[in-house]
Amino acid sequence: MPACCTFAGVVVMTETPVIASLDPDQLAPDAVDPVVADVMRDEVVFCLPSTPADAVAKLLADNALSEILVLMDRRPVGFVRQEDILDRLVAGDIVVSGSDFAVRPPSTDVQARDVLRAQPLLVDERQRLSEVIALMSQQDRRLAIVTHDDETPIGMVTPREVADHALKLEEEARA
Repeated sequence: MPACCTFAGVVVMTETPVIASLDPDQLAPDAVDPVVADVMRDEVVFCLPSTPADAVAKLLADNALSEILVLMDRRPVGFVRQEDILDRLVAGDIVVSGSDFAVRPPSTDVQARDVLRAQPLLVDERQRLSEVIALMSQQDRRLAIVTHDDETPIGMVTPREVADHALKLEEEARA
């Protein structure tokens, strides 16, 4: 039966019972299934709720992401998917010319808050990679935000980090 815990105000379902997560054997390093902090991207690409949608699209493209975290006061408040930006583009709500924060002003009134989805996928830095991959799959997500004890985002996991880890394991097996 799945265990349930609240993390950053989000209810997280896990197949790992709470007692197993405290088991010292489960905390030992495992090359095949490391803690997510060992695999994550050490940066967090994010936008603010007031970020213009064309700038959000640029951030997504520049960082090869399909989802982006939205932060307010350094706390996760939601996420934006590229599909939501594309839907607004097709509807004619977003102009393609784009803004780049410093040189050109926004070309649209649509902001990240207008396409915001609640509840970004937040995972603890000590969770196992296999559990994070399972959560991403169950929730049809391509972005997991890795957080520290105080719920501060410290990194992120995308399919790229998962693939890089799998490739590393394959190379080590060949050696």
